[in-house]
Amino acid sequence: MWPSDSNNHRVTRRNVIIFSILLFGTLGTFLTFLLLRGGEQYYELRGFALGTSIRIVVSSRKINPKTIAEAILEDMKRITHKFSTIDERSVVKRINDHPGEWVEVDEETYSLIKAAYAFAELTEGAFDPTVEKLLEIWGFTGNYEDLRVPSSDEIEKTLKSVGYRNILLDNEHMRVMVKNGSKIDLGGIAKGYALDRARQIALSFDENATGFVEAGGDIRIIGPKFGKYPWVIGVKNPRGDDVIDYIYLRSGAVATSGDYERYFIKDGVRYHHIMDPSTGYPVRGVWSVTIIAEDATTADALSTAGFVMAGRDWRKVVLDFPRMGAHPLIVLEGGKIEKSETFKLFERE
Repeated sequence: MWPSDSNNHRVTRRNVIIFSILLFGTLGTFLTFLLLRGGEQYYELRGFALGTSIRIVVSSRKINPKTIAEAILEDMKRITHKFSTIDERSVVKRINDHPGEWVEVDEETYSLIKAAYAFAELTEGAFDPTVEKLLEIWGFTGNYEDLRVPSSDEIEKTLKSVGYRNILLDNEHMRVMVKNGSKIDLGGIAKGYALDRARQIALSFDENATGFVEAGGDIRIIGPKFGKYPWVIGVKNPRGDDVIDYIYLRSGAVATSGDYERYFIKDGVRYHHIMDPSTGYPVRGVWSVTIIAEDATTADALSTAGFVMAGRDWRKVVLDFPRMGAHPLIVLEGGKIEKSETFKLFERE
């Protein structure tokens, strides 16, 4: 489920600040020079989808880039409705509303649910697309008007309906079933999928299109800046407005999960929306996890899984994630930064 921007006074959103400083910084003269360099201009479109702000920056010498940007934003809105847990048009809601029954779905839906299941298996349940009911009892659904600390009994009872193995998949007939009271929530992967779709759409118009798409701080590169330069991206300080690191990407994606995105404070304790599916409580011991990957779907799912796993053993994330094609930077509680050796490769051009 995606939040509304109207609750920013209590809830901030996952965020990697993109410092596309070479194009969109504060130096107007420099900006103009860059935008016109080589006759290539970037078109920027901002909007709202997936419960967060969208920024599309794209260039094409084959077609008006405005056409590409508008097509991308329209598709992101489509995905928002389709995979919401509350929208009446949502196929996910249709599955959740028929527990214990097989529900036929289209190929796109089936593939995304299957991918979510695969990431759950890969991370031994650290990424779990069935935490919806946990989010509900903590109040991290809808407009966050009922944020609260549930009782331990309530959490224990809810945990009985959590677990990705409660999702059944019928490959032959492309059907999905949820059992034991589980509900599917694709919020941990749909944004990444939408970003990958955005790149596909851009390249379908022009195979040489360049630029990037940002959704709530998660970023998918369409193509290198001016066809050859890296985009410079700043990683947000989870406890400040500054940047703790810079990375350089010509391709691929980056996503961050953090406890600063959606949270409330009760009796001096911060409670955030990233739940440990094994305990039913918000993960402790880590402030944020940033993942660089070849695609946004992987970066999105594994940033959530990495956050959960780093709360248990951050060394395992640093050592094991690169073998999954994910390169992590972890900010532990207290601000100490740990990162994989592979992440460091992206810290230079």
